[in-house]
Amino acid sequence: MKTLISALLLVISSCLFAQDYRSTVVTDPSISRRCDALMNKRNLKIDHKQKLKSLIVRNQKIQKIVPGEKKSVKQGLQKNLRHLEHELKLTLVQIQNQEENIIRKGCPGITL
Repeated sequence: MKTLISALLLVISSCLFAQDYRSTVVTDPSISRRCDALMNKRNLKIDHKQKLKSLIVRNQKIQKIVPGEKKSVKQGLQKNLRHLEHELKLTLVQIQNQEENIIRKGCPGITL
């Protein structure tokens, strides 16, 4: 009986300590703001990547449609495609850099 009472007291005291601990933990708002800013930059880059991919697909479809006689149009589309692919590569590098910054800065509770 004594062991049951002591076990109950131990459980209750540990629960009270856990609640007290949660109420005394202070989160720095500057860390949250910095993490939010980093995540927003990353999300903007991801949106940009998706737009570039859709433009690349659109360019490729247009290249298939354009007749072979229109050489200048085909050349322009090919040049545009090279620029889009180059920009996509740069954007992917920037996204990876942003993810590394988020991890390096130690943002709590972030899942990428």
